[in-house]
Amino acid sequence: MHLFARVGVVTLFGMAASAAQAQDLPAPGAGAPAPVAPSDPAATSAPADPGAPPPPTKAGPRPPRRGDFDAGGQLRLPSGPDEMGAFASFNWVAVDAVGRYYLLDTVTVTGRAPLAIVRPDTVGGAGGGAIEPAMVGGVDVALRAALPKGPFAPTRYKTDVALTVSGAYARAGAMLLGPKDYPLFVGDFEPGLTAGLEARVKLSSLVDFVTTPVWIYQRGDVESVSGVQVPMTAVVALGSLVKVSADLAVNTGDDYAFGADDGGRIAAGGSLTVKLGPILTHVGAGTASLLAGGVYPTVTDGIYLDLDVKYAK
Repeated sequence: MHLFARVGVVTLFGMAASAAQAQDLPAPGAGAPAPVAPSDPAATSAPADPGAPPPPTKAGPRPPRRGDFDAGGQLRLPSGPDEMGAFASFNWVAVDAVGRYYLLDTVTVTGRAPLAIVRPDTVGGAGGGAIEPAMVGGVDVALRAALPKGPFAPTRYKTDVALTVSGAYARAGAMLLGPKDYPLFVGDFEPGLTAGLEARVKLSSLVDFVTTPVWIYQRGDVESVSGVQVPMTAVVALGSLVKVSADLAVNTGDDYAFGADDGGRIAAGGSLTVKLGPILTHVGAGTASLLAGGVYPTVTDGIYLDLDVKYAK
């Protein structure tokens, strides 16, 4: 009897303890912690392998942007006449001091000052006379602004177009000289202006076509001069630091004359450009005119060499 009583008491105490524990447990869905799913090995990131190569970075120099500038000089060895009228490459040596500043990512200001550091004392003038060429050709300041993409822009090839305008104060007639002509600077300084377009067409990942047709006007002592120049260049990139190009330029004489006897020229040549750090080196060669007569009696009389070195930052 006593044994059964003790068993009953123990049983009652056990039932009471079980009921108390049931009251302390949270009900399902009322604050109970959600079951944790087993971790997915594919969802966790594996630790970096110290022996793995670093992620690839974009190769090549970054494009220029606001606040950047470049400056340098172009050494030109054009063919030109000496005192006796004989053409040779070292009768004239020209240096063009050039500096460019990026006002905005798409707007630049470029200053240029051409100099004839080596030249003959005199050259033959009209009527058998002789004139003394000057060393300083003048100065010009150009503004270039890239134009936004228009609704009629070609879709097959990427095309960038920019507007260029410049003002100059140069020797009379000097603004009609092309970059491949010998620097015959004569007369007084006269104001002038140019306006044109620059179009760059990306034909492929390696080949670009660039043309910069420009209209030229300069006031003169007796009468003003005017003409057009249409340079064209095909550029082939051999990697991010080396480029080669083929150059062609159609330059008129005064009053838009294309004939050789009236001052018209067609320049042709090629060049190599190499960028090493901030230094950009450009080497070119060719002829200032494929048209015999006028300024250049023969095609070989117009042979030129160029060396252009710039510091770009």
